[in-house]
Parts: sequence; structure tokens; C-alpha cells
Amino acid sequence: MEFKESIVLVTGGSGGIGREIVRTLVLAGFSVWNLDKVRPTSPILQETYREIDLAETPFVVERSLSKIIQESSETGDLYGFVHNAGFGGPYHPITEVSVEEWESIFRINLNTMFLLSKLLLPVFKTQGFGRIVAIASSLSIVGSANSVAYSASKHGLVGFIRSIADEWGKFGITANAVSPGFVDTNMGIQEDQVSDHKTKIIEMTPVRRIAEPSEIARVVNFLLQKESGYISGSNWTVDGGLTAI
Repeated sequence: MEFKESIVLVTGGSGGIGREIVRTLVLAGFSVWNLDKVRPTSPILQETYREIDLAETPFVVERSLSKIIQESSETGDLYGFVHNAGFGGPYHPITEVSVEEWESIFRINLNTMFLLSKLLLPVFKTQGFGRIVAIASSLSIVGSANSVAYSASKHGLVGFIRSIADEWGKFGITANAVSPGFVDTNMGIQEDQVSDHKTKIIEMTPVRRIAEPSEIARVVNFLLQKESGYISGSNWTVDGGLTAI
């Protein structure tokens, strides 16, 4: 099908991996709507920023997302979305995880994916095309001490993606996950929470280095392309071999 302005919604596009995803998609010719709590310090041409706090109650988030989707659809065709926003919470044992912390992690990591899909899938079905990419984590494949809530939410995210792929594939919609290992961002390194974390990461990663955000963004861009239409329900690991050993 022919598109006017191809719009991709990206949650958490103001920093880290999200910033590179926005930049890469704009260079690929997409019009990107960045949905983030924080305004980007250096806006990019063809980027539209909308403030949203994904840790709010589901009702508030759904209402905000609905308005953004309506507004963006008036400027072009909703091509797809990337759920990149994520929250790991403090690095500590499950016995120290509060109910509020658990709920906040799941609201951002998993509930937002549900709400976006619920609102956008009918749009994609009508137009006979849609691309969905979720940023999961290597902890969607394995577990990790002191990251129980985060790992559980990312496992749930991959299960959600696979089910959406099965349920909506017949309408020309694909859904995939990308699971980064350790990436050179504040959230990825966590030097403030784990002593010598960067050194330990490099030692345990087979390729002996940390990923650049651009390496994750390029995979996202590939999965969004029309030519990637036979790839669906997959979880692409970009972790330097970490989960292969």
C-alpha cells in the first residue's frame, strides 16, 4: 500500500537507546513521534515530541495515548510503533521490592505495550499494514538475581509480542522484539548501583565489549521495513553472545 507521511511512534525516545532509534528512523525516512516524560535536549527534524508519563495509572496513560494517536493520524499514516521505554527499578532482592515499585516497572514495561497495541491494532487492521517492535532485554531470555521484577516484565513482553504476531498476522501486521544485552547507556551500565559493573560486563560478554545504542537501533529499523514482512513473532538478541553461552 502507498503511504503519505509514514509515522512511527516511539516511547522513551529522548535518551539512551531511544534517542538513537529516533535518529535512525528519521534518517530512514520516517516521521517519528517521540513519547517521553523528558523533552529531548537536541530535537531532530521530522521528530515530534509529546510529553507523557507512562508510570501514571492505566486510565491516564490510555487517555493520553489515545489523544496522541488521534493527533498523529491527522498528519500522516500510522506505519508502526516501537515500545522502547523501560524501567528497571533499584538493583535489589525481591524481598526488598515494594508493591509500588513492582507496579511501576510493569506499568512502563508491559502495560504500555498492551495499551498501545489495543489502540493501534484496529488502525493497522483497517489499513492492512502495521509494524510493531518492542525493546525487551537479554533478561527476557534468562533471569538475574536482584532484577526479578524487571526480568519478569520483559519475559511477559516477549510472550505478548508472540501472541500478537499470531493473532494479527493475517492483517498484514508484524510484531517482533529486540533483546539488547548491555548497552552503553546510563541504564545499561548502572555503575551507580554495582561496583565495577562495566568491567564485569565486558568480562562476561563473549565479544568482550559493550554495545553502542546505534547497534540496537539498526535492528529496529530493519524490522520496521516493508521488506521484513515475513519476520514476525521473533525475539532478536543483540547481546554480544551473552545469552548463547
